[in-house]
Amino acid sequence: PGFMEEKLSFADIEMDLAAHRVYRNGEIVPLGPTEYRLLKFLLERPKRVYAREQLLDQVWGHDIYVEERTVDVHIGRLRKALNKNNNKDLVRTVRGGGYSLDQTE
Repeated sequence: PGFMEEKLSFADIEMDLAAHRVYRNGEIVPLGPTEYRLLKFLLERPKRVYAREQLLDQVWGHDIYVEERTVDVHIGRLRKALNKNNNKDLVRTVRGGGYSLDQTE
């Protein structure tokens, strides 16, 4: 009581920050720590496109050297987890741009 429940949501994805859980259509989505951080970053700024480099800085941190391809791998895992049960893919790949959490047609 007295404090805001920390939740982030976009479309049918909901992230409960206090419980460290992610739901899609009310069902729990199991995510690894990196996918969780990646999704959290995208949920905080939906519809904005982030280059791999920006995601690396924000999600992995400046001190860690990670190849840009690593972002693709984790985005792939995140997509797979979120899109189980034939859910619509809300992670948009922007050619030459990066990734964004967005409602595409």
